[in-house]
Amino acid sequence: MGGMRTDSQPSHDGTGSFHGVAYAGIWLAVLALPVGSAFLRPVAPVWTALTVAATLLFSIVYLWLFWRLPDSHLVGRRERRILLVGLIVLIGLIVLAAPGAGSWSTAYTPFLTALLVFTLPLRLGLPLGVALWLVPSVVWALVAEEIWVLAGPGFGVLIIIFARLVEHNERRTRLVEDRLRSAAERDAIARDVHDVLGHSLTGLSIRTQLARRLIDTDPERARAELDTIDALSREALDQVRSTVSRLRTPELAGELATARRTLAAAGITAQIDVAEELRLEDPPEPGGPEEDEAERRRLFAWALREAVTNVVRHAQAERCRITVTPERMEIVDDGVGCPRPHGDGAPAPVASYDGAAGGTGLRGLRERAAAQGAEVRLGPADEASGSGTRVEVIAG
Repeated sequence: MGGMRTDSQPSHDGTGSFHGVAYAGIWLAVLALPVGSAFLRPVAPVWTALTVAATLLFSIVYLWLFWRLPDSHLVGRRERRILLVGLIVLIGLIVLAAPGAGSWSTAYTPFLTALLVFTLPLRLGLPLGVALWLVPSVVWALVAEEIWVLAGPGFGVLIIIFARLVEHNERRTRLVEDRLRSAAERDAIARDVHDVLGHSLTGLSIRTQLARRLIDTDPERARAELDTIDALSREALDQVRSTVSRLRTPELAGELATARRTLAAAGITAQIDVAEELRLEDPPEPGGPEEDEAERRRLFAWALREAVTNVVRHAQAERCRITVTPERMEIVDDGVGCPRPHGDGAPAPVASYDGAAGGTGLRGLRERAAAQGAEVRLGPADEASGSGTRVEVIAG
């Protein structure tokens, strides 16, 4: 009896949908009961004709209102005025049909309920709609002494209320899901921007410091470093734009080359060992049979970017060793090491270090790894002394 509207249903002029009007129209077949009653009851032909005409006009106005009025959460003052005028017209038509239809005129009331319940907010439409069915139905039930007058339309009202509650809950669920999806997307973008900016700005800072030291002693090399800084700045700007557009994903080959340059610029000796099958310049094609390998290499690329950035920023290291195999990547430095989670001076197990690190970059890396069933381990390079840092990414 009501026209339920969903996001997938087409609409006209931002108002009711074709499917909603069609669904509402199906239930108008119930109005054959009061029309049939007008033909069967011993009433004057004029009352029978009036019942038929009123029922026809009732159907047209009812469908037009469902077509014209938007979903309940979009109804404004203008739409409520239209609804009020429409209800007055419909009630007037029921009054005209009542002499011919008799007690069967209560069959019209669930349609009034549906109109209110589906076009007004639930807290307002539900009580008003139930009242428009209940009051005339109780009156007719008492006058005609027939319980079906109350029970028959009441069953239809129960269906309407159930359908409206289902629609209301589905809309609330969609809103919650949309908010969660938006929050996750914002977190992902923030994580990507952090990964790109953190890495790029660290490299720029290191090279700027190097150029400053070389200005007096080696102007030519300082000039070359400035040219490199300019190129890196442009590249960083492009990376930020691509990341915000969700278009850019780092590739392992490029990150390995960048890591070597960044470590060298920071005065850190780099030892990079890469398995032969990972030395290809071009990554496997996404969507192809090697998609798992492509995803794993992208994860390794993100991990390498984050780890090298942390080595340059915080480790105060002299050497950094990077080892990459198809199933595992390890970055080890000889710097000051991770902050100890227990604070008692004793070396902590890898799991404790892994749970203690809470930086945005490492947290984002763990999220990426967990999405692929991989594992990120963080701990000291030397378990005995607690010095240095070891970051491991183990593919799932």
